[in-house]
Amino acid sequence: MSKNLPEVVSNGSGFVNKIKRFFSVICRNDIAVSRTNEFFHMPILAFLIIALLTIKLSVPVILISLFCGVEYTIRGEDFPEPKKITFKP
Repeated sequence: MSKNLPEVVSNGSGFVNKIKRFFSVICRNDIAVSRTNEFFHMPILAFLIIALLTIKLSVPVILISLFCGVEYTIRGEDFPEPKKITFKP
């Protein structure tokens, strides 16, 4: 965990702590969409909300874009090395 953030003291169960950690990670980190240059980047939470609200459109678009060489890069303070999601060789 980052040393710059205050420690969360909780009396909840392990499940509650995992949910808090999940939301903390998706709020602190972002996702970048790029091919030869970056199209856009946004917080992971915003990306997930948009994808879920437009699920019938977003799922096919994301899958097709992966086959067309688009990269989805997850980066931020919780990822020392950016994680790339793509089908590019």
